[in-house]
Amino acid sequence: MREYTDIDISGKGTVSGGRCGTLSISGAGKVEGSLVCESAEISGAGTVSGDLTVSEGFCCDGSGKVEGSFCARSVEVDGALRVERDFSAETVEVSGALKVEGSFHAASLEVDGSCKTARDAEITEKLAIDGAFRTEGRLTTGELEVDGTCAAAKGVSARTIHVEGVLKAEADVQTETLYADGTLKIDGLLNAETAEIWLKGDSYIESIGGGRVQVRRSTNRFELTIAGISLQGLFGNKKKNCHLAADVIEADEIELECTGARIVRGVNVHIGPDCEIERVEYSGTLTTDANTTVREKVKI
Repeated sequence: MREYTDIDISGKGTVSGGRCGTLSISGAGKVEGSLVCESAEISGAGTVSGDLTVSEGFCCDGSGKVEGSFCARSVEVDGALRVERDFSAETVEVSGALKVEGSFHAASLEVDGSCKTARDAEITEKLAIDGAFRTEGRLTTGELEVDGTCAAAKGVSARTIHVEGVLKAEADVQTETLYADGTLKIDGLLNAETAEIWLKGDSYIESIGGGRVQVRRSTNRFELTIAGISLQGLFGNKKKNCHLAADVIEADEIELECTGARIVRGVNVHIGPDCEIERVEYSGTLTTDANTTVREKVKI
């Protein structure tokens, strides 16, 4: 097996591309052209003017820029990394800032900082977000966990979605199972076999379709009391401000609270408190709470 020379730039320097063992930039360094290496670390300011291919691990806790495509087995970004073309890796951890101008491909991605991509993002196994993630394309992943903010300009496809933060999609969201105890903003169809939504604030979904849809006001809230008197009772019940707005909700089994919709269509439908529905169409059973409004009920 051929051994390649390491590249170490601790001051200011420029080297030619090609192949090397380890790339280390702790000063201000530039690689002219594309580079293939075994491992790479940027703790200063480093630029690769072509493609960068790393067979093992890449770490950036400084400021890095790749003007071509980027490929590595494992990636850690504690500083700031900008990739001007496509990005590909197996595992990615971002606690700093990662910006990709091309498409994004990874097996797993953890975001504690910020990650942005200008085109489609595909994370085959799991995407976990405690910070902020945004793609200008479509997000495709196996498992999506959102404790921070996730935004997808062209929608989301995932096997399972778990939201305790904010999920924003400017197009359709396709999933088998959605559990949300946060905020949803979906400018398209939410298509889920099972959708369980606990409202913590105002949410909007253009339309919902699936097998079972449940919308309720979240009970997972911290309520201060003084001498047994609720502060929410003194200053207003903030829980009642939680609301879901939708145009059409259609599923086999539907249970709603705090929801406003034009049409609700299902087999068995329960309209709970604090709802305002223009028309309900049902083929099985319909029950409505006394503290709700349904303007038209149609048995089909």
